[in-house]
Amino acid sequence: MTAAPRSDVDARALIRRARRPLDRRGRIAMGALVAALLVSFLASLSIGDTVLSPIRVVQALFETQGGVRMVVVDWRLPRALAAVVFGAALALSGTIFQTITRNPLGSPDVIGLTTGAYTGALVVITTGGGSQFSVAIGAILGGFATAGLVALLVAGRGALGYRIVIVGIGVSAVLAALNAWMLLRARLEVAISAAIWGAGSLNGVGWTQATLPIVVVLVLLVLLACARRGLWLVELGDDVGTALGGRMGLAKAALVAIAVGLTGVVTAAAGPIAFIALAAPHLARLVVKNGAAHLVATALMGATLLSLADIIGQNAVPKHALPVGVVTLVLGGVYLIYLVIRTARRRP
Repeated sequence: MTAAPRSDVDARALIRRARRPLDRRGRIAMGALVAALLVSFLASLSIGDTVLSPIRVVQALFETQGGVRMVVVDWRLPRALAAVVFGAALALSGTIFQTITRNPLGSPDVIGLTTGAYTGALVVITTGGGSQFSVAIGAILGGFATAGLVALLVAGRGALGYRIVIVGIGVSAVLAALNAWMLLRARLEVAISAAIWGAGSLNGVGWTQATLPIVVVLVLLVLLACARRGLWLVELGDDVGTALGGRMGLAKAALVAIAVGLTGVVTAAAGPIAFIALAAPHLARLVVKNGAAHLVATALMGATLLSLADIIGQNAVPKHALPVGVVTLVLGGVYLIYLVIRTARRRP
């Protein structure tokens, strides 16, 4: 029997290592992430103008009528679920782009896709097509158009990781100027509404606004689960992935489509929300250092971060609910500075 080439053996060893089960430390870390998400989710249902005990919240979930049930189920639950699902979606979108670009700064909000999705939504809003469905389509198309533009500008120019970040920042700046121009030309009431929404907010999110985006995100997450082998191959590199039988061009295209779709849907529903896609993958890998659960850990981290940020936004200023995007932007600015400094120090 002919022995397998050494490179092929090494490649298979790498992918087995990527898919190995969690050790004891990893299982504890995953359990801590699950517990943190449950605590933040329960806190989002408990804290507000009317503070409820966790036991009373759980009871209200099983009631069929009453004022407490209305507060918990009709008002707070859709917002809390949206924070969890949207946070997971942004985090997974971030980890896809960071894996493909091999750059810790390669997240949708840094390379311009979030701004592009906002541009697409603004085009629809300012031209009079303000239905939820049309805004969602506009945001998704805007995200895909921006991704195509960034890909075109960096194609065949080498050093993909840092070049795509630099190009993305430039494209984002141009789109931000375009967004400001559209807001200035829009009718006053439309501009005010779009500007508030553009801060990234879960304020006023009810079942009507949350149901369709949550369903679409869940469908995209199922597609990502089906494409997870492609993500592992991309993480191992094009040469190793090709050696293992992967079609790397198709895998990357599918992953980018899923990531842009996740970003576009969240942006359409809640406006552009920064920081989550950038930080959640790093924090998840920091907490769970091994095993094939990094996608699950990333989703849990993103869901927890956005849930906590929304709680802070609702309660930081008495009688004034801050947009969650303001909270994540402040946190994200600090984290981005730290990440840039750390990345610069590691470069030879």
